[in-house]
Amino acid sequence: MSAQTAENPAFPYQPVRPLAALAAFRGLIRDKEDTRYVFRFFAAAQGRTGEASFRRFCASELGRTIIADRQWLADRLMDRERLEACGPGTFAAAYLHYLDSEGLDPLGVYEAAVANNPEHYALLDRDYPEFSAYTWAMSLTHDLYHVLTGYGRDALGEALLLVFTGVQTGSRGSRLLGAMGGLKIRSEIPSWPVGRMMRNAAAMARAAAPMPVTDLTALFPLALDDARAALSLRPDPLYRDTLAAWNGPPPIAVKA
Repeated sequence: MSAQTAENPAFPYQPVRPLAALAAFRGLIRDKEDTRYVFRFFAAAQGRTGEASFRRFCASELGRTIIADRQWLADRLMDRERLEACGPGTFAAAYLHYLDSEGLDPLGVYEAAVANNPEHYALLDRDYPEFSAYTWAMSLTHDLYHVLTGYGRDALGEALLLVFTGVQTGSRGSRLLGAMGGLKIRSEIPSWPVGRMMRNAAAMARAAAPMPVTDLTALFPLALDDARAALSLRPDPLYRDTLAAWNGPPPIAVKA
């Protein structure tokens, strides 16, 4: 690893270990709420993939803002009065509805991850502060990605969002975890066109604006469809229609 400087922030790297990644995936299937398995999977599968996205984040105006002041992003997501003032039909209103209907908190994804693996996050904060800020930003905007892409918190939606995010960030860990989750779902419900939906998620990610370096909160006042259009996002009707037509038991969830 090259020496860490302000212009060349350190990126955590571990060699790829396929068997360890498989063991972590099996652990996640057994206990989908234990995000330690997610970290083990990413540590074993990621390698240097995702580094380019991290460095783009560090070089961007958004990244520099969050690295200097993480609370800036939290404040914009948690200012309910400001979000409600955007009015009905807006991206802000859709985000609030998503949080309320799912019983979520804007900091929930990050706080749950830290609670499950405090040592990992303490290490990031100490040795990789810029990457820690990047992880913080990706965790807090995860719910924004759900709203903008149209993928829900169901098992299929989570797997497809992992693929979408992996293509956006170049993360092999995210793409692979999403694909493996999709294969598990396909084995449980053979009639679902999971492969086609995975390809659609990847295509939407390639066509979209680079969301990790875009201030998504600036789009809150826009109508939801206009916010999606600003990012060149077109939610997949095949995903929506597949869930709407299904009345059987849901597949096992694999969540990031």
